[in-house]
Amino acid sequence: MDNTSLSNIVKTLSCVAIARALFITSVFYSVKWLFIVVAFFDWLPLPTKWMKIAGVSSRETRYAGMLHGVVTVIAYVIGITWVFQDIVYGVSLGYVFLVVWFQAVRAGLCCYLLWLDA
Repeated sequence: MDNTSLSNIVKTLSCVAIARALFITSVFYSVKWLFIVVAFFDWLPLPTKWMKIAGVSSRETRYAGMLHGVVTVIAYVIGITWVFQDIVYGVSLGYVFLVVWFQAVRAGLCCYLLWLDA
């Protein structure tokens, strides 16, 4: 692994760490506008191509990447719904968003780990 790849991983994980802390704050204190602002940090690695993994040939790594993408989109659908409606059938959508988003982060981490292992 070269220094550029390592630097991109560090930048991506830093953005995710900032997003994690602020998403938790947003949901816990029900500050919905903060959710929208924090989404910027969570999605920043995508347009900057920090998340791009060069030379992916492993099928497991590609599947983990696809799983990460799908679960992230599901989490954001739940999060955006939370911005407009707090509770559905007695369940706070903010907390559901956090649970699903954390699973997306875990899938993304698995993708990186599989790539490092290859």
